[in-house]
Amino acid sequence: MICELCGKDVPRLHKVIIEGVVLNVCDECAKFGKEIKGDEIPKDVKYLPPEIVRERIEKKKRRRDRSLEEEEILAEDYPERIRKAREEMNLTQEDLAKMILEKKTVISKIERGEMRPDEKLIKKLEKALHIKLKEKITTIHREEKKKVRGLTLGDMIENAIGGTK
Repeated sequence: MICELCGKDVPRLHKVIIEGVVLNVCDECAKFGKEIKGDEIPKDVKYLPPEIVRERIEKKKRRRDRSLEEEEILAEDYPERIRKAREEMNLTQEDLAKMILEKKTVISKIERGEMRPDEKLIKKLEKALHIKLKEKITTIHREEKKKVRGLTLGDMIENAIGGTK
């Protein structure tokens, strides 16, 4: 069971009133409110029915099922990097092509940005010219089997004011 205040997964929950709202919370968070005995909820207390809580938890899960991942992609300025490195080594396009066992036209097209090298060619160029053609970027991707904590009081407040994340 998930504590609606801190989000911990715990074996049992207490129904308490915190700031005029009924929440199901863990032992640690129960000290922040007044425990309700039985099913009687005072009239001046706001109570969110379980279906609303479940709906909000599902919405939160969909939002949290994303995480950051770092990957390497070909740098946008790869043509300039290749040309500059080749020229610094005093190589012609033909010389470089022979070094990496490619055609001169391939090198020419890459340096003009008309052709994107595949992974194998990127590695050959990086090794021959002693340069890096790839850059690390951080992307957001969806995970299939990520454990997500439940809805917390902070999540409820965020949802109530329209969510700023």
